Amino acid sequence: MPMVTARDVARLAKTSNAVVSYVFNNGPRNVAPATRERVLAAAAELGYRPNMLARALSAGSTRSIGLIVPDICNPFFAETARALEDAAGEIDHLLLICDAALSPVQEARHVRSLVDRQVDAVVYVSLQDDPDLSLFTESRIPVVALHPLPEGAAASTLTIDYTAAARAATRHLIEHGYREIAILNGPTDSVGARQHERGYEQALAGHAVTAHHWSSPTSRYAASQVAAEELAAHPPRAVYCVTDEQAFGVLHAAHSLGLRVPADVAVVGLDGTANSRVSIPPLTTVQQPTQALASRAIDIVRDPDARDTPVHELLDFTFVARQSCGCHEA
Repeated sequence: MPMVTARDVARLAKTSNAVVSYVFNNGPRNVAPATRERVLAAAAELGYRPNMLARALSAGSTRSIGLIVPDICNPFFAETARALEDAAGEIDHLLLICDAALSPVQEARHVRSLVDRQVDAVVYVSLQDDPDLSLFTESRIPVVALHPLPEGAAASTLTIDYTAAARAATRHLIEHGYREIAILNGPTDSVGARQHERGYEQALAGHAVTAHHWSSPTSRYAASQVAAEELAAHPPRAVYCVTDEQAFGVLHAAHSLGLRVPADVAVVGLDGTANSRVSIPPLTTVQQPTQALASRAIDIVRDPDARDTPVHELLDFTFVARQSCGCHEA
């Protein structure tokens, strides 16, 4: 069966192709209500669907937003993608989700693909501390990164204050009376990792607390391996983890070594994923404002001024005390 065209609709509605175009594109000229109803009725009868891509390109917009994340299997990125999809849907945009799968090569391929597809904007969580944004810049595609970037990067940034978050989490552990506290940071010397380290050190300053500096990839399995080695060799009294996934790895390592949480080792994470509520014990964590991040990210990338003048904003976080740190024990 041949595809129904605008010409077929115009013929049945006894009007012109131009009027059909005006109806489905909401302009540029007004159409009399009776004529509009006739066109819509004809389109419904014929099963006509306008070519959305052609309409978008003619309007200078594909009504699509790209999202690049390092690992969609990480619950924080999955929850962020869901929130961004909801926010994009509210403005009738499609979210194209690109999973780098922890591969810089795949991440670069996704960058090229989004440029080729002429997306309107990109929300970016890169594997790189200083990602190459030149293709986006040359194509005039605005970018907002959901992680800190080096000063002068050609993209907007939207994060929480990781220094303040690390400081709050570490201070909470100190207030419990713990005097040997580890930080489990990410695997690279990134801007974000340095911010976590700074907040941790600020919290320890002036207190007789022994510091332990650990690092691991941000996955449960990798974190559990590192934590198992460290806990077996010389267990600290508490661990601040810069992601919930790493915190879950520490919980697993402690369990495998017969250590009780929080009686033997306390654990605090960061992200506030849904899983933090149902871990054993429930995880104390720094809650990221996922919905607010998503909504504001969409606002930023749609702002014409952000193309030439990147904006850098910090959103508020919430410290959620549960049992893994020693609070609310039965």
